[in-house]
Amino acid sequence: MQDLARWVVALSTLVGFGLTMGLNPALYGATADMLARNMHVAARMSWMVAGLATGATALFALLQTFDPTNLVIAIRGDVDAALLSRVVDFVVGAIFLAIAALIAWWVFRVPTRPIRPARARAQNAPAITYFPLGLSCAVIGFTTLPIMYMTGRVTAGLTAHLGLRLAAYAVFLVALVGPFLVLAWIWSRFPTISRHVTEFYARITHGDYRWASAALLGVAGLVFIGLGLFAER
Repeated sequence: MQDLARWVVALSTLVGFGLTMGLNPALYGATADMLARNMHVAARMSWMVAGLATGATALFALLQTFDPTNLVIAIRGDVDAALLSRVVDFVVGAIFLAIAALIAWWVFRVPTRPIRPARARAQNAPAITYFPLGLSCAVIGFTTLPIMYMTGRVTAGLTAHLGLRLAAYAVFLVALVGPFLVLAWIWSRFPTISRHVTEFYARITHGDYRWASAALLGVAGLVFIGLGLFAER
């Protein structure tokens, strides 16, 4: 029962990470644009979510391969493994708290978030041009790297079995790309409500989520510091 509860909490966390990472104005702007044009929607959407999934998976694999704890242990030896692992947790927690403080400072300095107009794509742009868009949105971002690092830590903490880790990561991917696919499906199946759905997503993408991002990173920072203080080694 305890293992089941741990999996439920971890998978719920991964779903939250995926939804948060996918909440990118550029992605939803491109989605609304391609649906409004109604040209090659399936191909363009496929390439965009493929780029998004590829970028996220590349970061996930990179952070799984480059574990600071393992690097330091390899240099210093196994004797200091527990201490060094705590240091890594403290450092990561401090970084997350610093980013959260930076975002909060930004909100105080600029209370109204500036909105950059989405760049319109050419009417007949090849579908493959949406792949770099998804890729860049997954790799470049203020909270992208912290979210992917936390995703790696959550999956690694669940199990040592590679297949189960990948299955947990697949849940993250579904949460990441799912909203875009659902929006495209609603648009094609229910044209009478598609306009309202598009307007809803437009309101979401123009919202100011800086406080929410600061809170998420702040909580993550406190969690890692808590791991450094209280986790068994």
